[in-house]
Amino acid sequence: MGSSGNVLLDTVVPGMGAVISILMYLSPLKAVLKAQREKHLGDLNPIPFSIAIANCIAWLGYGLLKKDPFVCAPNAPGVLIGTFMSITAHGMADEAAKQRIRFVVCLAAGIFPFLGVYTAFFADSAAVQQGLWGLAGNIICLVYYAAPLSTMWDVIRTRNSSSILVPLTMMNTLNAALWTTYGVAVGDPYIWAPNGIGLALSVMQIALRLVFPARAATPLPSHTHHSGASGGSKYTRLDEELPMGGAGH
Repeated sequence: MGSSGNVLLDTVVPGMGAVISILMYLSPLKAVLKAQREKHLGDLNPIPFSIAIANCIAWLGYGLLKKDPFVCAPNAPGVLIGTFMSITAHGMADEAAKQRIRFVVCLAAGIFPFLGVYTAFFADSAAVQQGLWGLAGNIICLVYYAAPLSTMWDVIRTRNSSSILVPLTMMNTLNAALWTTYGVAVGDPYIWAPNGIGLALSVMQIALRLVFPARAATPLPSHTHHSGASGGSKYTRLDEELPMGGAGH
């Protein structure tokens, strides 16, 4: 674990980032529990929950190898939170969503044990071990960051920013800013690089929200409301449910 010699940057900033990251992971829990009670997902998108599992496992592995408690702290419970929400939502999802959830979970279950074996027996230095898990975390972050790009293009095209969720975007901005600051302070590009990208995208979304006023969407005809498998309204877009973030994240 690196150190800048500054208590604020080395302890306070990542500590706040860890707390905010956990709150971000918990943010969909109320909606999941409501769907469980009502036995219907409604507009809740279950796919990000399985992606969160992979994200947390990657960063937990990286944090353990770096012996960084601030990276480990939010991602250890994040695996449990993502697993609970995925299992809960899976039972209420349509077949197309179930297939996507199974694909993501099985992909993570296949890649990370293999990565762990390779790290333990074939990676000949701590730097290589950390680099492998840091790269895995960064790749998953690219999946996170790809989603808001489509929303931002839609906002520019329609000149309507109603699809940008202000509270979530503000939390994403703060989270990314804290982890970027910490990554720079300890000289860790695997932390500051993905979070720097997330910070830039979050700031751009805030700017779009200021430039283009939000307008109420025109309701779709009832016959267009069909399952998420064919692009209907049962499942919202990935970026509407998935918090952005890097190492915390």
